[in-house]
Amino acid sequence: MHQIKRLLTLAAVLIAVTSPALANSLVVYSPQGEENVQWIIDQAKAAGHDVQFLRAPGGELFDRLVAEKNNPQADVVLGMVDTSMALLKKNGLFQPYTPAWAADLPAQYKDKEGIVYKFWSTPVVIAYDSDKLAAERAPKSWLDLTRGEYKGKYVIGNTAWQTTRVYLAGILARFLDDKGEVTQAGWDFLGAFYANAIVVDDADARKEAFKSGGAIINLNWFGGVIKDAKELGMQVKVIDPEGGTPVISEGVAIMAGTDQLEQAKAFVDWFGSADVMAGYAKKFGQVPVLPAALAKSPPEVQANAELVKAQPIDWDAVAPKLDGWLQKIELEIR
Repeated sequence: MHQIKRLLTLAAVLIAVTSPALANSLVVYSPQGEENVQWIIDQAKAAGHDVQFLRAPGGELFDRLVAEKNNPQADVVLGMVDTSMALLKKNGLFQPYTPAWAADLPAQYKDKEGIVYKFWSTPVVIAYDSDKLAAERAPKSWLDLTRGEYKGKYVIGNTAWQTTRVYLAGILARFLDDKGEVTQAGWDFLGAFYANAIVVDDADARKEAFKSGGAIINLNWFGGVIKDAKELGMQVKVIDPEGGTPVISEGVAIMAGTDQLEQAKAFVDWFGSADVMAGYAKKFGQVPVLPAALAKSPPEVQANAELVKAQPIDWDAVAPKLDGWLQKIELEIR
């Protein structure tokens, strides 16, 4: 395995700690941003962990991991979202390991098999421009958005966008029968949801919908809402909707094919610990899901953690169905 690891190139965004022998380093695949990864590397090095990161977009990493299943080159996968981690687990790429910090982790952030554990999260929220919509007239639920008064007031993005996929999954998860299939009522609702929206395929069109004044309700990940508010001059309020808010959680797991199991376990134990997660929260404002880490985080991070209630979604059940749902949306609803 580690002879193959030597072939990983800097062009593939392999970010190295100062180690002379890549063969002795732990290789971590992650879609985290460059600054985020560098922070993790610096902290890991200071703690005595010899790690290398292969950083790439989540979709590219997912495809690479699947392609490498029979010849794995990673030891640990870190930072991919619920649906991706669920599918990789289903494909047998990971092995069980219970991190030292997992005992106090809320149930929704660890799977029943003891394989994937989540460490921070971001809600996909409904927010509105309070200068253009009174609080008493704002939607109280995702299901309120099909009402006539909200026609042309919100934007649905491209189904290739992660945020769009998450809130569509959250909506359809409310309409599952006892076999886990979307009911006709669910598809009817989604048809009305699209018919009432401004539907866009690119970022420029999305931004223009808000600039023109038509869109005043923002369906977006929380950080995106804050960014939009600054760029577009919006005064936004986040809704805590009935039935909860879909939450994107990022996980960590150890590859089934690693030949550095003890080093991988040690790194996972370190990475998800309360002190490291609180340090990340202080640096980047991300909300850790480990209670002890949240308690050590800055006050503004703790406040953000209380903005909304998470919608209970069984991602292990939803993930294998999501591509089929999105295909139906593209062919029959948009």
